[in-house]
Amino acid sequence: MNVLLVTHTLKNHHKDYSSFFNALKTSCAEWWHYFDTAWIVITPQTADQFAKLLYLHMENPDRLLVVKLQKDYQDWLETDAWDWLNARNF
Repeated sequence: MNVLLVTHTLKNHHKDYSSFFNALKTSCAEWWHYFDTAWIVITPQTADQFAKLLYLHMENPDRLLVVKLQKDYQDWLETDAWDWLNARNF
């Protein structure tokens, strides 16, 4: 399984992006949404594969970045965030 950081900027304020968020949530085994435009997902897919699933629900000038997380990370978060990250041995 891969642990991916997915961050996005969805710019069309008139577009219904529910299909984007549905695809994001249902295309992974587990997800965590702590920041407004960032998600951490656990999935068997690579960053490239996961991004391509989301592209179908985006338009120009939306933006997306999907990267694989490594164990070497640091953050300034609350205890529940650390607990969630540390419980997933990646």
